[in-house]
Amino acid sequence: MDAVDGWWVFPGFRIELVATGLHKPVNVAMSHRRDGPMLYVSELYGRIRYVTMDCRVGTFAEGLLNYEPDYVLPGSGESGVTGLCVDPASGDVFASMLYLDDGRPFSRVVRMSTDGGLKADNAEVILDGVRSTFNAHQVQALTIGPDGKLYVNLGDGYDEPEVARRDDDLRGKVLRMNLDGSVPDDNPVEGSLVFAKGFRNPFGAAWRRSDRSLYISDNGRQSYDRIARVERNGDYGWPPDMRRGSLFWWTFTQAPTALDFAQDGQFGERFNDHLFVALAGPARHKAPLMKGKKIVKLELGSDGVLSYDDFVVYAGEGLAMPVGLAFGHDGMYFTDLHGEGDVYGKKPGGNVFRVVRSEGGEGPGKGLRY
Repeated sequence: MDAVDGWWVFPGFRIELVATGLHKPVNVAMSHRRDGPMLYVSELYGRIRYVTMDCRVGTFAEGLLNYEPDYVLPGSGESGVTGLCVDPASGDVFASMLYLDDGRPFSRVVRMSTDGGLKADNAEVILDGVRSTFNAHQVQALTIGPDGKLYVNLGDGYDEPEVARRDDDLRGKVLRMNLDGSVPDDNPVEGSLVFAKGFRNPFGAAWRRSDRSLYISDNGRQSYDRIARVERNGDYGWPPDMRRGSLFWWTFTQAPTALDFAQDGQFGERFNDHLFVALAGPARHKAPLMKGKKIVKLELGSDGVLSYDDFVVYAGEGLAMPVGLAFGHDGMYFTDLHGEGDVYGKKPGGNVFRVVRSEGGEGPGKGLRY
């Protein structure tokens, strides 16, 4: 792995290139396998890739979309294959994506089984028929909770935000389901997949082991992007409120995407249980910018956020845009949607990076470039 130019990183850490030449890499998920790949990456326009321990890249699944994207970002080119998670028990890969039916977009979740981890052997649709949009407010993050259930983030569909508060519509919700897509007997409302409601565009999700709670990122319209801890049967206020039930919010939009907790000592005792959030920022704008193109670190307390730091910042002159983020046993992995490639998606140039501790740990001081 090589050091990377153009990125500012918190002192005591370094950033390494894991994979490049990816076609709009969105989310990254660790494989949990002792053999086979190290991680999986969802590519927005229809593929899931794998990356091995020696950084070889291959294709796990392809042809996942039944339509041709038009590559316009922001716009209809920001939807496709998004959420990604792996069942640690079976190694099955779950992915969320759009599909067209009679010319209209819908959201679905697909479960893919695999023997060796390098190729999807079987695929089963476990959720579909949810009205969607090409403007990003689609099905997003997938996570498996400590209860063994699958949790699914769904955007509000963009054109009808009021559905996010309606109990008879799955949009604008966090869903809870069995791994085969069926409704658990102990869900908040009998016969319903809805676990919590009132979300606008909840892109990211991660479980915090210390309180066994799910945390999500949710994108506001022009203000009040937020982080929220998701409670059973909670109502998070959208529309019109993006602050109700929020743990933290940005007054001006930063486009928070994936998030995860450092929970296994990857960054030392000092940063254990801290929350790391990717802020994508504007899609078409080159750095430097006041918004996004960074990963921030939040220290959480019982009453809110105790500290907030820029942890990784893109300091180059291109379109780089951090989106996916997940901790592995050896560090924090994140995707760069564009790299130095084409914002319209016709020239694959996206990357996966890894952040690891440098010798000397997490000392104070100014950030460094590598």
